[in-house]
Amino acid sequence: MRSKLICSKLIRLIALLPNFPPQEPILTSILRTISALILLLAPFLCSGCKDESSALSPRQGNQTPHQQSNKTPTQREKTPHQDNQPPPQATATLQPPLNSIFRMIAQGGFEPARQQLAAYLLENPKSGEAKFLLGLSFHRQKRYALAKPHFEEAAKLSPFFHPTFHFQGWCLYYLGEIDDSYAAFKEHVKLDPKEGDSIFGMGLIEMELDKLDDAESHFQTAIDLQKDNPRRVRDVAKIHARLADIFIRRENFSKAEEELMQALKLWPQHYIAHYKLYVVLNRLGKEQEAQEAFKLYKRGQAQAAIRRGVPGVPGVPGQ
Repeated sequence: MRSKLICSKLIRLIALLPNFPPQEPILTSILRTISALILLLAPFLCSGCKDESSALSPRQGNQTPHQQSNKTPTQREKTPHQDNQPPPQATATLQPPLNSIFRMIAQGGFEPARQQLAAYLLENPKSGEAKFLLGLSFHRQKRYALAKPHFEEAAKLSPFFHPTFHFQGWCLYYLGEIDDSYAAFKEHVKLDPKEGDSIFGMGLIEMELDKLDDAESHFQTAIDLQKDNPRRVRDVAKIHARLADIFIRRENFSKAEEELMQALKLWPQHYIAHYKLYVVLNRLGKEQEAQEAFKLYKRGQAQAAIRRGVPGVPGVPGQ
């Protein structure tokens, strides 16, 4: 814009030069020299005088003026992970006194924890970590509808405290809101790429949507991330059992048997895997082995009911 203004003024000055009085030869010579210089420099000074309406905006990138982005304004809004700026360090750290409140929740002290959190939030109303713990206290009681709004608020207040998205994903999954659940799991994996349980959650949803190849890939990734962690042995066993579900749906019963045998090798008390193995062995014509698997299933089911303190147990599990 500035170059365009300078260029315009130079051209006007050139136009005025012939109107100076010719009686002063020295002045005329000087003015002619200036005129020649202006004419030489004008193209360079005016080189920036394009119509700015045709220039590409940073938002358009390499689009031509005729190529408009097909994204909606909402989709074009900046997120904390855009602009090629590294996000703040994702964290799972709780500072005192929240760390002690977390331990209280882990030990089953849900109501005392909520009382302490209420007092803490009176002085720290913008604490996303405290909101997360409030949601967690309900989540651990399987009161998912009550946990949901606290996880939502925690995610807004502390978007880089990544455990929020993990538990929010499972909370929404149990509420049947699988689209939002998948988005929460995906956000958690973005902040904590090595968390296999959220990747497993994504695979579960993909399996429900009949995206079996995607589910298989995520299940295998979840196994690879957790198989060397002794505290995740049962989790890995469950994933192998879920992989078996995929192969059952593909009617690849031999591969399903392999996955179930691996699940039971890791966790022999996984009675649901025993039942699935019973079904698979029947399909493979291994009736005697199938009956043995069914006996182990019934025994494991009864033992699980005793551990839960349940007097009666359902028949065939759905999962």
